Amino acid sequence: MPEWRQWHVLGNGEFPTLENLSIINFPELSLETPIQLSKFQVIGSPKVGVLEGMKQIVELSIIGCNSLTSLPFSILPSTLKRIRISRCQKLKLEVPVDYYNMFVEDLRLEECDCIDDISPELLPRARKLNVSNCHNLTRFLIPTSTESFYIGNCKNLEKLSVALPSAMTSLSIGYCEKLKWLPDHMQELLPSLKGLHLPNCPEIESFPQGGLPFNLQQLEIINCKKLVNGRKEWCLQRLPRLRELELVIYHDGSDEEMEHWELPCSIRRLEVSNLKTLSSQDLKSLTSLKFLYIAYLPQIQSLLEEWRLPISLSELYLYGHHELNSLGLCYLTSLLRLRISNCCNLQSLSESALPSSLSHLTIKYCHNLRSLSESALPSALSELTIKCCCNLQSLSESALPSSLSKLTIKDCPNLQSLSESALPSSLSELTIRNCPNLQSLPVKGVPSSLSELWIFRCPLLSPLLEFQKGEYWPNIAQIPFIFVDGKHM
Repeated sequence: MPEWRQWHVLGNGEFPTLENLSIINFPELSLETPIQLSKFQVIGSPKVGVLEGMKQIVELSIIGCNSLTSLPFSILPSTLKRIRISRCQKLKLEVPVDYYNMFVEDLRLEECDCIDDISPELLPRARKLNVSNCHNLTRFLIPTSTESFYIGNCKNLEKLSVALPSAMTSLSIGYCEKLKWLPDHMQELLPSLKGLHLPNCPEIESFPQGGLPFNLQQLEIINCKKLVNGRKEWCLQRLPRLRELELVIYHDGSDEEMEHWELPCSIRRLEVSNLKTLSSQDLKSLTSLKFLYIAYLPQIQSLLEEWRLPISLSELYLYGHHELNSLGLCYLTSLLRLRISNCCNLQSLSESALPSSLSHLTIKYCHNLRSLSESALPSALSELTIKCCCNLQSLSESALPSSLSKLTIKDCPNLQSLSESALPSSLSELTIRNCPNLQSLPVKGVPSSLSELWIFRCPLLSPLLEFQKGEYWPNIAQIPFIFVDGKHM
């Protein structure tokens, strides 16, 4: 119906309770009388004159309107809280003729390639501002009213600046390949900044002169190689409120080794990946550290063997350490959760390798793990997950502690059996998925505490569990919830 030109709204309207309306590809449509909505969306309609008839709308989306050359702020109601403008390829930002004082909660500009420069007077004030995929944008002066700002995938952005002190609390800059500098004087102009996120900005070399804002609590740097190589000059120890630090680089041998890198003792969460060095001296000051994620660190074995991790840790994630062949974590007396993934040379867990405090253990993609020896798991363990350990063949007797309440085994193609006394009396939930060679379950030793049994894609087991017919049915019928291949028995 591209020829539809007018919508005559009679009386209280044809749809008096209508809240959401989308108009798609009606190039000439206009309204004779105003209507009240909360959400309005225009898609692919060259003209947006229909907006003049909209009253009380809270959310507005204008998408793919290629004849839209300027933003019609003068005709928009003051009730607007969220605006999204996307794929309007001819849109240019201009200073409005009439003064407007619009303030919205959320403003999004996406894929508007005619925009090359943005300054505060060109936009309504917005608490949350998101600009993405504007490939001809080269400069951006961040409005002082913005509290949360994200700019992403603007490949030609060269200058990002702040003119006056701002109340901004979150700043995210991602995939801006030509951006070399962060805004100047961040410490003075962004005193309230709590989160700084920098994914994939490879040309940024350093933080601005004067350093980062003192109130910064979260710092995330992903694949910013030049910036990471200069980390010794970051002076993060000057940030007394920094709680979370994430450093990830994609390994190409460009990371520079350094003897010592000072970190503030306030950090509670640290994630590092593909660093050539992370010495015990680097970690020594982290007396408040609770969460540690380490991936692809060459000296991980020595860090574990020499008891160099902070004893304050409650959660540890080890990923991608192909040289790791044993664990020595018994000294981490506060550790509650441990996840080990993609450590292909880890063959077994020896006795006393894990701390007695551990309650959750996940082992994934450790392809050479063959068995869990007796007494290897701590007595306080309540949840155990084993996934994609293709050489795991069995769980021996007494391998699982009496405290275990949840056991999950997934994608272990060579697992053949569980011993008759493998399941502890405390177990309440057992899940086994995609173990095609598993031939039997210790049904004679099923604990009375077991309340959920989940079996998926185990072709040798499924016939044995068939409702009222399978060989195992008399031994499992008392379990309240039994699910076999998605069916509730």
